[in-house]
Amino acid sequence: MPAWRRGGARHDRMSSLSPRTSMAPGTSRLAASRDIPEEVICYTIFSRLPFKLVTCLKTLSKHCYRQLTSDTTFAAEQARLCPSCPALIHIGLPAKPKGPCRYSLDVLSLTPAIVGVPSPGLDFLGCAIDDGNLDLLSSSNGLLCIRYTPYRISHPTPPHAILIANPATQQAQPIPGAAQHLDKSRAVGVGLVFNPSDGSSAYAHSKFMVVQASPSEFTTDTSVEFHFVIFCSDTGRWTMPDTTVTANIAPICNKVVYSGGVLYWDYQQHLLWFDVTRSAAGVIEMPGKLQGSTFDERDRHNIDASNNGTLMCTTIGKDGLSMYHLVKRGDDAHCWELKHKKGWKDIVEKSGDAFQFCCHSMKLRNGWQSKFYERWFVRPLGVESGRWVYLGVRQRWKTSDRVLRYDMDTGKVDDTGKELGNAFDMGPVFGYRNSMAALPPI
Repeated sequence: MPAWRRGGARHDRMSSLSPRTSMAPGTSRLAASRDIPEEVICYTIFSRLPFKLVTCLKTLSKHCYRQLTSDTTFAAEQARLCPSCPALIHIGLPAKPKGPCRYSLDVLSLTPAIVGVPSPGLDFLGCAIDDGNLDLLSSSNGLLCIRYTPYRISHPTPPHAILIANPATQQAQPIPGAAQHLDKSRAVGVGLVFNPSDGSSAYAHSKFMVVQASPSEFTTDTSVEFHFVIFCSDTGRWTMPDTTVTANIAPICNKVVYSGGVLYWDYQQHLLWFDVTRSAAGVIEMPGKLQGSTFDERDRHNIDASNNGTLMCTTIGKDGLSMYHLVKRGDDAHCWELKHKKGWKDIVEKSGDAFQFCCHSMKLRNGWQSKFYERWFVRPLGVESGRWVYLGVRQRWKTSDRVLRYDMDTGKVDDTGKELGNAFDMGPVFGYRNSMAALPPI
């Protein structure tokens, strides 16, 4: 008899012998436990478990299923207490589409037991995904901000839409007035702010904010003035505070990240920030610009939020990989601190097996490890749990990104076996945590 069947049989015998654990018909195992109160099991224990495990627990009983799917207090606690940023997520197209193009969610993680979504499909968004473009704009505590742009099928072109979605619960809703208030240009970033309520008050409820940093006008030939357009779900209104920032920035946004109460826009050599609580804003130079390095088309960087709310910047250059943390020196003063640095020669030598797909043709050459970065296009995709840096490696524009994972603690690289869509898929990858919280009402 298998071990699990023996254990189950033993449990049944013990239950029949002990009146304390016997259950009346229709009574759940949770309700039968007198050692741990049901509130503690649901709101303190279950809410801290990895998402996939929580979804499996729904099969324990009908009572447990109702608690894990319909209890708003549990959903709020799970969204607040579940493991943060256990994976990365992005929206992409298949490498070899068959029939109509189908966008899908791709979760990057070597620990799939910790995180997951019910389905990679995006039909729950409620829009014709085969008749338009989908762009992932931002991610915040389990919610995603997605832009849908229809193809030109009529004149005038149908308006674009901004959607707030929770892939864990398969819920989505459009933001009213987005087409009128937000610049639909791909060059301008839209950020999402979502902090789940702890449900401690009967009047407490979650809300989200959508914020766009929009360049309003050129004050000089080189300087741009930015203002901030904000939508808040609890009021259902669009506002524009008086806060503005004027800086010498090329207004092409690579990525928007929410970390520690502040939104950050990556403008290549500059970082634009906006404190959503104080309505304060400013500009910070990126680590590469502070060091006075000249721009190289092969140099890449990526910003991410750590588990403790610190902003991280991963830089990739000819000298190797570096990790910086943004440290606050005051309300509006910041500086970058170098936390990790490793050269390509050391990285490739220590994990040669992970680079077999790209280095086999260079092994007979002297110094083939140092030639790796010159021959292959490498970009940082994101950081998982503040420790693992995911790298996209491709042979310039000939192939799609092969996904590798670099461990900053051990210096070892693993090949995840994944590839990112087609060769033209360069969309940003965001930190993601599963959240069972319902979408805040508008």
